[in-house]
Amino acid sequence: MMRPALISIAILAAATLLAALQATTPPYAMLTGPIRTAGQQAETVSSATFSVKVSRVLRARTIAYKNFGRDVDLQSSGVWVVVSAELRAFRETMPVRAATLIGASGRLYRQSRRPDGAPGIISAKTVQPGLPTTGIFIFELPEDETRSMKLMVSEQYDPQLKDEIGVLLQQDDTSLRERLEIGKNGI
Repeated sequence: MMRPALISIAILAAATLLAALQATTPPYAMLTGPIRTAGQQAETVSSATFSVKVSRVLRARTIAYKNFGRDVDLQSSGVWVVVSAELRAFRETMPVRAATLIGASGRLYRQSRRPDGAPGIISAKTVQPGLPTTGIFIFELPEDETRSMKLMVSEQYDPQLKDEIGVLLQQDDTSLRERLEIGKNGI
């Protein structure tokens, strides 16, 4: 009589322990997700493999640049957000293909492909160790999303066990420009 009661108690205790372990174990996506580092725009934010320093953030209704000697004007029904940044790789050559802007509502906005021919776009460059790479990220988003933004930069979108840097952005020029010229030296 005592033995079946002890077995039942042991099974119940094991089931409770397993349920507690399952409830407190982080999901697989969190365990294998990005290795995040965060900072402010005014500072250089460094991870183990690369660093980002954002110098300027500007907003405009129209962006303009030259592409193969031809003038290009791109308008938006929302707002263009142009982020000027410097990147440094520490150990190995790395492309920085993934830049995402998190808007005021928490929505994610990836780099716009419309201005792919603009000079100085960082996603078209490769960052070499010891050589700082400067350039711009260009995003197109609704105007109400530009109040408080965060720039997320990584080697790839949705990195798995790779570094991802988040930079809380402050807008240099709070006024919305009608036109922003992008030259060979950036903005």
